[in-house]
Amino acid sequence: MGNRHFSQYLLNKGILTADNAGAILAECHHTAPGLSVLALERNFIDAEQSLELSGAGDTAVAALSRNYLTALQLDDLKKEAPNRRACLGQVVLNRQLVDFSGLAKLFKDNDGEYCYPVNEVFEELLQEQGVDADDYEYIRDYVELFLSTLQKFMRTNALIVRANNSDVDDTTYLTYQSMGGALSLTVGCRMTRSVMLAMGSRFGGEHLERVDEMAIDCIEEFCNVLNGLYIVNMSGKSRDMDLDMPRTIENVEPVGDDVFQLRVETELGSFMLYMSMNGFIFNDGKSFKW
Repeated sequence: MGNRHFSQYLLNKGILTADNAGAILAECHHTAPGLSVLALERNFIDAEQSLELSGAGDTAVAALSRNYLTALQLDDLKKEAPNRRACLGQVVLNRQLVDFSGLAKLFKDNDGEYCYPVNEVFEELLQEQGVDADDYEYIRDYVELFLSTLQKFMRTNALIVRANNSDVDDTTYLTYQSMGGALSLTVGCRMTRSVMLAMGSRFGGEHLERVDEMAIDCIEEFCNVLNGLYIVNMSGKSRDMDLDMPRTIENVEPVGDDVFQLRVETELGSFMLYMSMNGFIFNDGKSFKW
């Protein structure tokens, strides 16, 4: 079963909120799902069986003795690295935000044919701004690809929050990149030092302690990968685009009525995502550029 942006789905359903999403996703980073949740997420057992197993002393033995799982299924669950959806399911269960019955329904509905939580939240954003969703279809496609790519390469749950949260006390780094051709789109991620180091370490595969050229390169390479995938997708729709080099600027943020701002929450921390069809104008002409 694929993770159809389960964290975003839980936010849309009100299980997560804009206030608690960051803390809950951070908790996922240190939480391993139990066998009962893993089996429930894979649809091997139902909610009642999952509840029974959660109270058993030895869950694996209980699952086999009660014929809830076969030896092959149990071996499969033990070998498979738990996906992010199961980790998040365990956290919301631990926090008593849902019970096993509620979690089973959320897993099932999230796999439904008409479950597109990213589209849902983006369309709500456009409605709030009074614009036609059809005019912003390719930006909506970008947001969905952004979250999918972020989850894959950073190995984290992620979601977007419509509320703006651009005021921070710490130094921030905006990494941005422009695409042109049949369509024009400039996108950027604005992170604090701690988030940039966590993201760079995760993407680069080695621990980073300071924001230097290596850390900047990791984030810029992630943008190259992400936006390269996007222009390939657009090419498949007969919309050829070119990709400019990414750049990183310190202590600035894009401004303007045509700039979309979304807060992104991950297990590694939160940051701002900016998108504009007309490029970025910055609020500080004295910014330091890498």
